Amino acid sequence: MATKTKTKTTTTNEEIVIKAKNDIDSKNIDDFVSIEDQTYNESFLALVERNQIPLSRTLVSILYLSYFLSNQNTTTKTLTSKFLFLQNKVGKDIYDIHIDDVYYVINWVITLTFLRSFLMKYIFEPFAYKFINIHSKKAKTRFAEQSWSFIYYSISFIYGVILYIQSPYFNNLDQIYINWPNYFMTSSFKNYYLISMAFWLQQIFVLNVEKPRKDHYQMFSHHIITCLLIIGSYYYYYFRIGHLILMIMDSVDIFLAGAKMLKYAKFNTLCDTCFIFFLISWIVLRHGVYNYIFYHAWYKSTELMKDGKCIMGAVQKRCWTPAVINTFLGLLGGLQIITCIWMYLILKVAYKVIIGIGAEDVRSDEDDTEEEDVAAEEDEEEFTKDQELFDEIEQGKVD
Repeated sequence: MATKTKTKTTTTNEEIVIKAKNDIDSKNIDDFVSIEDQTYNESFLALVERNQIPLSRTLVSILYLSYFLSNQNTTTKTLTSKFLFLQNKVGKDIYDIHIDDVYYVINWVITLTFLRSFLMKYIFEPFAYKFINIHSKKAKTRFAEQSWSFIYYSISFIYGVILYIQSPYFNNLDQIYINWPNYFMTSSFKNYYLISMAFWLQQIFVLNVEKPRKDHYQMFSHHIITCLLIIGSYYYYYFRIGHLILMIMDSVDIFLAGAKMLKYAKFNTLCDTCFIFFLISWIVLRHGVYNYIFYHAWYKSTELMKDGKCIMGAVQKRCWTPAVINTFLGLLGGLQIITCIWMYLILKVAYKVIIGIGAEDVRSDEDDTEEEDVAAEEDEEEFTKDQELFDEIEQGKVD
């Protein structure tokens, strides 16, 4: 009787062992979803994120079809033209600002959303899979995101430099403020500034519809301050200094996006080299040149703009008060504070490069490489627990 009972117990343990093995074999790392991920995936924001291409494509199509299919001098034609073309032309290729510029910015927010999503899904992700051998879904997405950033910042920076070389304030900061307010701009400059405004507004949209990352609030603060500076500088005709700040930001972000792309592609030596260029450009431009522009604005702007100061009872298109100047200086200072926080994190990465570990972005995506995917690490822990249970069963520790 004892022998039979023992045999029955052994059989039961063997069944448990087989079941545990099957459970382990049936699990796929890519199928594991954390509670946080599951909550996000079921949210409205995730639905919007997954449908960025059809939503933006539909909106853009409606705008263009409404414009081209409507009759001349109709309300529809007039309204849709504001979305598609620059407004308030006051001379040959000369434009002033206008409230209707809002329509143009909205169109470009939608257009940039479509371009980003389309290029990521149909160009950058397939390229990462076929030519760079990136198989992890998250790593492909991160590579595609940085590819879009690299392309956009490169185009924006080059275009900005061309405009800067042709500007009256080329190598002359005083001209930013002399004869302020400088009312007029060319179509090229107005396009550049409004599209830049749309890009940063679109960045806020993307930041909030996609799953939050660990530096979400720093990035959100940075984007809000940047948008306030761009919109405020446009309204107050400070777009000359805004132009310089945009060039500084774009130039550095080219190296950052490039370094991340190389990291995801596992070209570690090239990544470290690109990171060194990024570090140098960050220190020189975002701390050196930026703070010099900030100091120049603080020290000389009011003197150079003395004719534009607000006069009680006078009719002035734009004028400045100490409160207006201090607000802009405060925003510029706030942007520099966030930059200093990131500088600390970047120096931590630089230390890793020096000691031979390699560049890893501690600002936002240190867990985004194919090997270091957080979800994969959680899955590995669960696999380990299952394997320990299996070992205990096989050793007869579970009845």
